[in-house]
Amino acid sequence: MKYSLKKARAIADAFATAEHKVADVCKQFEISESTFYAWKADNPEFSELLKKAEELRRQALGEMARSGLALLLGKQEVEETTIEFIPDKKDKAKRTVKLQKVTKRVVMPNATAVIFALKNLDADNFKDKHEVEHSGEMGVTWNETKTYAAPADDSHA
Repeated sequence: MKYSLKKARAIADAFATAEHKVADVCKQFEISESTFYAWKADNPEFSELLKKAEELRRQALGEMARSGLALLLGKQEVEETTIEFIPDKKDKAKRTVKLQKVTKRVVMPNATAVIFALKNLDADNFKDKHEVEHSGEMGVTWNETKTYAAPADDSHA
C-alpha cells in the first residue's frame, strides 16, 4: 500500500476515537503494523497527525472512563425474578408456575473503582504517600541516655 496524506489523515482519525487499537486500525485500512510504524518513522506529517490523534485518544478514553466510572460509583437497583414450576399432573411436558418471586436489591458502588478514580483524577488530594515540609525552628531538644547491663552469668556458680 502506498502512503498518502489522505489515508494518513483517515488512519489518524480512526485511531483518535479510542475505539480501536493500532492493529485494528491497520486491519481496517488494509496495511500491516510494520507499514504503520514505517510510515510514522518516515513521514513527519503522519507522525504529527498521530501525536494529535493520541491526545484526542487520551481525552476520549478519559471520557469513556468517567462515564463508566459514573455507573460504578452510583448505587444501582437490581431486580431479580425467581420462578418455581410444578409439572402438570395430566401432561408431564407442561409445567405450571407455582411461585414467582421478585426481589429488588441495591448494589453499592465498587470501592476499588472509587479509590482508583480518586487517586487518578485528583492525585493532589488522594494519594498513598503524603509529603509534609517543615521550615523554621522546631524548638525541640532530644536527649536520651540508655544504660545496658550485661546479664549475670550463672553457669560458673
